[in-house]
Amino acid sequence: MTWVVAVWLTYSLFYLAPVFAPLLALDRVLRTAAVASRLPRLTLALGAALLPLACLGAGFVQILLFADAFVFKTWSFHLNGFVWNLVTTRGGIESLGASGASELSFAAIGGGWLAAQALLLALALRSRRVDRVSCALARPAVIVAAAALTLAVSAGERVTYGLADSASYRPVLSAANTFPLYVPLRMPKLAKALGFAHDRARGLALEVDTVQVRYPLRPLARAPGHRDWNIVWLVGESLRADMLDPEIMPGTSAFAARSADFRSHYSGGNGTRMGMFSMFYGLYGSYWFAFLNETRGPALVDLLLDANYQTAIYTSARFTYPEFDKTIFQRIPTAELHEGDPALAGWQNDRANVTHLLADIDGRDPARPFFAFMFFESAHAQYWFPEESVIRRPYLTNFNYAITDYAAHIDEIKNRYVNACHHLDGQLARVFEHLERAGLLDSTIVIVTGDHGEQFMEKGHWGHHASFVDEEVRVPLVIRAPGAAPRRDTHTSSHLDIVPTLMTMLGVTNPPDDYSLGHDLFGGERPDGCVIADWDRLACVSSAGKAILPVSYQSLAGSEALGPGDTPLEGRERADFLASRRHELVAVMRNLSRFRR
Repeated sequence: MTWVVAVWLTYSLFYLAPVFAPLLALDRVLRTAAVASRLPRLTLALGAALLPLACLGAGFVQILLFADAFVFKTWSFHLNGFVWNLVTTRGGIESLGASGASELSFAAIGGGWLAAQALLLALALRSRRVDRVSCALARPAVIVAAAALTLAVSAGERVTYGLADSASYRPVLSAANTFPLYVPLRMPKLAKALGFAHDRARGLALEVDTVQVRYPLRPLARAPGHRDWNIVWLVGESLRADMLDPEIMPGTSAFAARSADFRSHYSGGNGTRMGMFSMFYGLYGSYWFAFLNETRGPALVDLLLDANYQTAIYTSARFTYPEFDKTIFQRIPTAELHEGDPALAGWQNDRANVTHLLADIDGRDPARPFFAFMFFESAHAQYWFPEESVIRRPYLTNFNYAITDYAAHIDEIKNRYVNACHHLDGQLARVFEHLERAGLLDSTIVIVTGDHGEQFMEKGHWGHHASFVDEEVRVPLVIRAPGAAPRRDTHTSSHLDIVPTLMTMLGVTNPPDDYSLGHDLFGGERPDGCVIADWDRLACVSSAGKAILPVSYQSLAGSEALGPGDTPLEGRERADFLASRRHELVAVMRNLSRFRR
C-alpha cells in the first residue's frame, strides 16, 4: 500500500508537469523587471492567459486519465500504441461500433471535466484563504523542499520496484500495471548485490526486434497437374466457438455436419488484427508490425494472383483499419476491395455485401478459378440485428458505451450478441445454398471461421483484446473441401494451420515450414498446442494451460500462467507450470526470428 501511495503521489505530479512546468517558467519570466518594463502589453496579455491555460491543461490531463481508466476498466490495457493507432487511422473508431449517443456521452463527460476545472478556478480566485496558501507555497524554500521530497519519494518507489522485479514480487509488479505510463526500473546487479535472487523459472520474456522479413524462406513450387480449386473464405467478426450451435446458427451447423468441423480451434489473436494476420500468413501475430512496415502480403495471396485467380474481396467494415490494404490484400486491385457503407449497420452491410458477392460469383469467367472473401460485421459490438433475427430475450435495447453498466446488463448484452450471430448464420447460409445451387461445391474450398471470440464477463471482462481466455480466443473452423469426407475433429488446431492446409490442397510441394508456423489439418500428426498473440504478448497454449509472455523485453516476472479452465496460477504452481513448458517456449522464441533477416 505504501508503494502504491508513493506512485500515486509522484505520478500525479508527473502527469501534470507538462502543463504546469512551462506555465510556471513563463510566469517567472514575466515577473522579471526587464521583461515587464520592455514588453508591458505582452506581459499583461500573457499573464492574463496563464490561469485559463492552466485550467485547460489540467482539464485535458484529467480527460486523458479518464479515457485511460475507461479503456483499462473495459479492456484491461492502458492508452497505448494500439489506441493511438485506433484514433489516427481511417475507420478505426468506427470499428468499435460506437453509436452517436456514445460519442455525445463521451463529449459531455469531457466537457464536464473542463467545466469542473473552470469552477474550481473561479472558487479559488474568490477565496482569500486559497490566496494566502498559494502565496505561502510559492516561497522558494517551500518549492525546493517539495521538489526534494518528491524526488526522494520517487527514488524510493523506483528502487522498490527494481528490487521487486528482481525478486519476482508480484503484488508490486501487478500494481505497477494499473498506472498509465509507468516506466519500470530494472537493477539486476544492485539487487543481486543486496541478496535479491532472481528465479528464472518464474517467468520468461520474448524479445522481438523490428527487422526485415524473410518470407517465404524458399520460393514456392507446385506439383505438375495441380488443381486450381476455387476458394470462398468467410470470416465472422467476434464469432466465438460456442455460437456454432444448431439453435443459434442452424444453417452453418448443418453445413459443418457435411464438412470438416474443427471443434478445438483457436484464433491466432484475441483481436481482429492478429486473428486475421495469423489465418492468412500462418505466422504469429507478433510478425504483424514488420510485415506492415514492409507492406508484405501473404504468400497464399501471391500464389493465387500468380495463378490468375479472379478475386472478389468484401468487408462490412474497413480495409484501412486494421491496415489490411497494406498487408493481407495489398496486391489486390483497389477496384476489387469492397467496403461497407458507413451509414448502414453491420447487419445491413452484411446482407448487401452477400448479394454483391454472389453476383460476382455468377458473373465470373468460368474458365478461371476464383477467390472470394467476406468479413461479416453482424456479431461486432454493439451487435445489431433485424427484428426477425431475435431468438433471445430480453436484450439491451439502449446500448450506450459511455453510461451502460456492463456488469448489471451483461446477460442482456449477450442476448444481443446471440441474436446478431443468428442473423450472421442466415447470411452464411445464403452463400452455402447459392454455391450448392450453382454446382460449385465440388470445385470449391469453403472456409468458415471467426477472427477472434468475445467475452461476456465469464472471466472478468466484456469484449476482446483483454486476455487469452477461451471465450476470447476459441472460434469455429469449418472447412469443406472437394473429396474430403465429413468429420468432427477435436484435436487442437489454430488459425496458423489454415494456410498450410490450403497450400497443400493447391499442390504446393514445399513443407509448411518454408512459409508458415502451422500444420496441414488434413495431414499427419499435429502438435498439442498453438500460439496466440495480442498487441505485445504471446500465449502459448497446450492441454495443460496457457503461458502468457511479453513480446518485448520485460521483467522475467512479466509472464503469466493459466491452468485448465483458464484458472490463474500463482506462486510455486505458476513457477512449476512455466518451467515445465520451457522447451515449448524456447521453440516459440526460435520461431519469432524464423522469418526475419
